[in-house]
Formats: sequence, C-alpha cells, structure tokens
Amino acid sequence: MTNVLPNAETVVVISAFALIYMLALLRKTLQGKFDLYDFLMLSMVAIIPAGFTLFPKLAYLVSHLTGVVFPFVVMFGALFLVVFAFMHNMTARLHRLERQNCALIQEQSLLALELKQAGEGAHRRRCSEQA
Repeated sequence: MTNVLPNAETVVVISAFALIYMLALLRKTLQGKFDLYDFLMLSMVAIIPAGFTLFPKLAYLVSHLTGVVFPFVVMFGALFLVVFAFMHNMTARLHRLERQNCALIQEQSLLALELKQAGEGAHRRRCSEQA
C-alpha cells in the first residue's frame, strides 16, 4: 500500500473549497431553497474529496480494500454514485410533480365546467323569471 500524503497547498485549497461550499449550501438550506436531502447529497461533493485529502490513510485503506490502486479512482467513483443518486431522486420528483400538475389541470377544467354550467343555469332562471 502506497503512503503518499497530499501536499499542504492541496489540503488548503480543498479545505477552503469545502468550507465555502458547505457554508453556501447551509445558507440556502436555512433559507428554504434546499431541503435536507438536497443539502446532504450536494454536500457530498465537498465532503468526499475533503475526506480523501484530509485522511489519506483512510483513502488508501478504502482503495486497497476495493482492489483499486489509486484512491482518486475510488473518490471519483463515489462522486459518480452521489451524482447518479441525486439525479435519480430529481427524476422521481419531476415525475411526481408532472403527475400532480396533470391532476391539477384536470381538476381546474372540471371546476371551470361546473362554474360554466352553474352560470348557464342561473342565466336560464333569470330569463324564465323575466318572462
């Protein structure tokens, strides 16, 4: 197992990115723009690289246990897994909203038809009362 540690510049850059990104995500989550699931999934974009950079021995252990020579391959595989899980969730949300939108359009059409029929009935009553 290789024991090459990341240099200080790499640690600083990735740590700064992770901190700024996580604070921005937290702010948007507290504002209600993201829900908790979105916060957790999007934060993985910062947590996974930071974990591999700040804990290189753990990264090498994970890569050794998975049979991969380079830890960054495992890191990118984990990031792809997070992206695909997030996309799957977004697709499910989109389909749910699409079905809800269709149901709301149908309900609105039925209500408009009922209002039209009620308006015609009232118009007929007024006409018959005037005659």
